[in-house]
Amino acid sequence: MSFAATTFVLNQQLFSLGGDLWIEDAAGNHVYGVRGKVLSLRRHHTLVDPAGNALYEIGQSLAHVRRTFEIKRGDEVAATIQEALVRFMGDHFTITLAGGDALTVTGDFINREFHVVRGGTDVILVSRRLLSIRDSYGVQVAEGFEVPLALAIVVCLEQMELEERKD
Repeated sequence: MSFAATTFVLNQQLFSLGGDLWIEDAAGNHVYGVRGKVLSLRRHHTLVDPAGNALYEIGQSLAHVRRTFEIKRGDEVAATIQEALVRFMGDHFTITLAGGDALTVTGDFINREFHVVRGGTDVILVSRRLLSIRDSYGVQVAEGFEVPLALAIVVCLEQMELEERKD
């Protein structure tokens, strides 16, 4: 699978503040937004398009033993992300898509140099090396993988990592 030419820019520092942020393309255009609800008991985010229409809801599910987040489109769960029960060779999370596909996260998640892999093929590439902007990292999505869902997965992984560091 090849990657689309677009690199999306996420500012890591804004996630720590818990508020709203824009996801930009490499030219600095606002292409998606993330609305955060910092005063709720569990952090909750909404991925929106530039017009403010909700695309995906990202929030913690309390129905699981391990820390689990769900990404929903409307009332339907599009993806479930769980902390790995046993961390082996850097695998911190398991991702299950609504259709049953399993994704794995490999690489150095803490330093934002990782890949999300489906069936042995990279579908999401996250790297600071894609950009020269301080405190930001780039995200590339393979052609054929839904971009908003990919960005929602990265936002969710970022939130899970922040919460893990707090614990």
